[in-house]
Amino acid sequence: MKFAMMGACMITSAETASGHRHDLSPRGLLLHLQVMGTEMGCISGGVHCKALVHSWRSSLGLTGNCCFTCKLGVLVFVVSEGSGFYDFGVMVGTRDLCWSYRWELVITVDLTFDSCFTWNLLVGSLLWEGCLGLDLSWASPLISAMVMLEFTPMTFLKWALLACLVCSSLSLQIPNLTQSCDPNDLRALKEFAGNLTNGSIFFLWSNDSHCCRWDGVGCEDSNNGSVASRVTSLILPHKGLKGVNLTALGRLDHLKFLDLSSNQLDGELPMELSSLHQLEVLDLSYNKLLGPVSRSLLGLKSIKSLNISSNLFSGDFLGVGGFLNLVVFNISNNFFNGSISSQFCSSSNAIQMIDLSMNHFTGGLEGLGNCSFTSLQNLHVDYNSLSGQLPEGPIPNVFGNLTQLEILIAHSNSFYGVLPSTLALCSKLRVLDLRNNSLTGRIDLNFTGLPHLCALDLATNHFSGFLPNTLSSCRELKLLSLAKNDLRGPVPESFANLKYLSVLTLSNNSFVNLTEALSVLQQCKNLTTLILTKNFHGEEIPKNVKGFESLMIFALGNCALRGQIPYWLLNCKKLQVLDLSWNHLDGSIPPWIGEMENLFYLDFSNNSLTGRIPKSLTELKSLIFTKCNSSNITTSAGIPLYVKRNQSANALQYNQVSSFPPSILLSNNRINGTIWPEIGKLKQLHVLDLSRNNITGTIPDSISNMGNLEVLDLSCNDLHGKIPSSLNKLTFLSKFSVADNQLRGMIPTGGQFLSFPNSSFEGNPGLCGEVYIPCDTDDTMDPKPEIRASSNGKFGQGSIFGITISVGVGIALLLAVVWLRMSRRDVGDPIVDLDEEISRPHRLSEVLGSSKLVLFQNSGCKDLSVADLLKSTNNFNQANIIGCGGFGLVYKANLPDGTRAAIKRLSGDCGQMEREFRAEVEALSRAQHKNLVSLQGYCRHGNDRLLIYSYMENGSLDYWLHERVDGGSFLTWDTRVKIAQGAGRGLAYLHKVCEPSVVHRDIKSSNILLDETFEAHLADFGLSRLLRPYDTHVTTDLVGTLGYIPPEYSQTLTATFKGDVYSFGVVLLELLTGRRPVEVCKGKNCRDLVSWVFQMKSEKKEEQIMDSSVWDKDREKQFLEVLGIACRCIDQDPRQRPSIDQVVSWLDAVGKEGV
Repeated sequence: MKFAMMGACMITSAETASGHRHDLSPRGLLLHLQVMGTEMGCISGGVHCKALVHSWRSSLGLTGNCCFTCKLGVLVFVVSEGSGFYDFGVMVGTRDLCWSYRWELVITVDLTFDSCFTWNLLVGSLLWEGCLGLDLSWASPLISAMVMLEFTPMTFLKWALLACLVCSSLSLQIPNLTQSCDPNDLRALKEFAGNLTNGSIFFLWSNDSHCCRWDGVGCEDSNNGSVASRVTSLILPHKGLKGVNLTALGRLDHLKFLDLSSNQLDGELPMELSSLHQLEVLDLSYNKLLGPVSRSLLGLKSIKSLNISSNLFSGDFLGVGGFLNLVVFNISNNFFNGSISSQFCSSSNAIQMIDLSMNHFTGGLEGLGNCSFTSLQNLHVDYNSLSGQLPEGPIPNVFGNLTQLEILIAHSNSFYGVLPSTLALCSKLRVLDLRNNSLTGRIDLNFTGLPHLCALDLATNHFSGFLPNTLSSCRELKLLSLAKNDLRGPVPESFANLKYLSVLTLSNNSFVNLTEALSVLQQCKNLTTLILTKNFHGEEIPKNVKGFESLMIFALGNCALRGQIPYWLLNCKKLQVLDLSWNHLDGSIPPWIGEMENLFYLDFSNNSLTGRIPKSLTELKSLIFTKCNSSNITTSAGIPLYVKRNQSANALQYNQVSSFPPSILLSNNRINGTIWPEIGKLKQLHVLDLSRNNITGTIPDSISNMGNLEVLDLSCNDLHGKIPSSLNKLTFLSKFSVADNQLRGMIPTGGQFLSFPNSSFEGNPGLCGEVYIPCDTDDTMDPKPEIRASSNGKFGQGSIFGITISVGVGIALLLAVVWLRMSRRDVGDPIVDLDEEISRPHRLSEVLGSSKLVLFQNSGCKDLSVADLLKSTNNFNQANIIGCGGFGLVYKANLPDGTRAAIKRLSGDCGQMEREFRAEVEALSRAQHKNLVSLQGYCRHGNDRLLIYSYMENGSLDYWLHERVDGGSFLTWDTRVKIAQGAGRGLAYLHKVCEPSVVHRDIKSSNILLDETFEAHLADFGLSRLLRPYDTHVTTDLVGTLGYIPPEYSQTLTATFKGDVYSFGVVLLELLTGRRPVEVCKGKNCRDLVSWVFQMKSEKKEEQIMDSSVWDKDREKQFLEVLGIACRCIDQDPRQRPSIDQVVSWLDAVGKEGV
């Protein structure tokens, strides 16, 4: 696609394709500026309109924000430059659909508002390569006339000339719309549409022969003189298309642009696509396509932009050697493997962007050594399994050849060694991101050769030594992250020259001299984020610091600093986040903190602060008014920065993508006084932690006005009185603790209080309630009022007699009620067999609401009441907790008949809880198999939902493999095979026998329970959804557990039977290795279990995979058989995975015959 732009406000000169140079100032004209564009997904709705304009504006070096209106074949856009002038443009299309690609004319009017308010009129045209080939040379007289009027105000004459120009262009350029498309193309399009499973494209495509009018179809006139036009573009992004057969598209032999991105296409790429020899742009990104792709793409000789990112493709991609005209190559977020060989790049001298990120490529970057990519600008290889030293030296001289490189992203790999000096030869480098590798040595790169560097991230490596002075030569540097290394020494004085520096994070190193560091950095006037956590150990916090007027985030935690909170922080008017936690600061919290209007995150926890919380803290405007609050911070560098709370001594971890709740954290100090009632004004506060202090008084009722509160921790203080019942209105409250105070009275009921554990209330002898110790009558009564004596100081005999009679009658009535209730106990409460509900008011229904209990026919728990359940779990005491499942904890219940049961207590959001409750009951009541945990019954008790399961004496497989010290050796190989077979049979029953079929969705070792004989029972259908007879998947809002989640689930929230098989394969690997699916470890080489197993297999180290506690050379054949089964289950391609009944048959054959 060629852009012929006539004029641009921001560029002074340029050279045309013919070699002529023209003045491009606001008073000049360029008749034919040719710019190659690569954004082919243009004019397809507002987003693609923006992409088009951004494409040519970026090519010309322009910046600005765009807004668009698409109507009846005319695309109107207005571009705001932010510096006093605007672009107004009109794009006239050949059809009545604004996403057509056949745009023949662009008229751009640049409006420059200068002191004279003169308007410069500049005109340009957009021409398709190989189309009509018309230019605007015929318009020269009109343009000349406009230029002659340049210094006059915008008059009627100018508008008349503009109208004439538009009309003339339309009459010359718009082709005949009555042409039909080629019959072969028509048949191919109809076949393609017919293969789409949802058929939605038929509602957009008509049945006539004019397919060039169809949505997303673009045509060009045939060069052979035929009346019919040939289809040259098919643009259908975001259409919800589903299907597995793209073969028909291979017959569109004139196709140049194919964009089917962001749909739900699956299956493999057909070989027929290699016949599209004229194809220039292919975008299949964000689908569910899978399998190998190399052979299907080898015939694309004209391809310029190839984007197949975010699919399920796999295999060894052979490279781009055959793509001679390639400009953009994006295969990111797939499952490609293999190494980057020398074939990867060959003869394309035009390539600008390569994105290989988020795949499984291994090896190093040596394969790029033979590249002569003098045009390469962007290289992304992050989130792979690349390792080895970064190449350096003439053989291979990788970075020395990449002289045009602007962006290098290679983080989250396993590179080691030192920084290659040849990186300094990439003089145009703007972004260098090598974080989260294992690089060592000093940071001694010659940064003087990188004058345009604006972002440098070397965090989470093993760099040592001092900060290099040459970094200050990168005058355009905006982001510098060197956190989590072994750096030491002071911050160089030369850093004061980094005038554009916006984000600086040096946390988790060993820097010294805080006073000098701040005196240097205060000269960086654009600094918005300063993270110095875990440095300057034991120093004193400076008192006299100036500057930092732009600072928004300041973290100086975990430094063991001495002193008091410095007054100079008040000068940081824009400060939003302040973290001084885990130091040795003393004194009181200064009242001027309340004057910091933008502050919404304050962490003074774990210090030695004293005195009362200043009342001004309740005046923080950012926590009172919504408009001041922000949970995400974007710095002036345009880089989003997030902060994640960490409850350990490591304090805050920065640059992690996570929610950032507005918080006041003052825990573990020596603060005294009471909590101000005015704290209820902080309605935007999400976290309030005042624990472990000396706070007295009562809990203000006004806290119930803080509707966004998620965490309220007042534990370990000296609070007294009652817990305000109004706190049950805090519907977002997920963590609450008032433990270890002097509180008394009834714990509030309802709302989130039913989900808080007993530990939230411990250490308050006077507290009682439904979720804690039951209240006695006297305990819940208010203190008795003082009874005043009569005027003579004594009760009259009549008064005494009256009181005596009243008390006697009251006691008699109470005894009668108790006797009546006791006589009816177990008459109304026993539950009949059958699946028939019997609902009767419980004797505590006045307090707890109605209760009902249902037992199934298979239940051995006869004559069981709701009261028995409460008593058997000691009112859900935490000592009875034996595990956790979806939306609740699991308690051991010692039933009255001496047997045991497991009670799953579902608590949480009522709507979602009710859905899970019904789904689990419906599924389990129909699923009866010896390898499933049987559901005995269920109970609704107040706002709780209770599920009654059979009790499994030996707990979970997770416990034996990962928790118990001797568990691995206790589980012999034969026992492990038995467990695998049993769990497989249970899952096979759910998939194949149960009616309707059930997708478990959360297969994991903690959901495989073991009875007294170590027979496996599949548990916890809390995350399951039911499938109807002919459905193969189910859509949901939550899928699985980390480490067990199939890779395809990252693309969709669709759970499938094959997804269960993948998770089961991970469990088999746990049985084989004794390892967790995701190991918690400190080393750099730690990976998830699946990747590690595949690596060991590729290196022929299968013996190292096996758990040493059960390894037996005589059983090696059986080990390898199970390993082979597991690897089939965890195949990256869901279609290649076996069904669960196949898996069971293979497991049953282990030790008997090969698999």
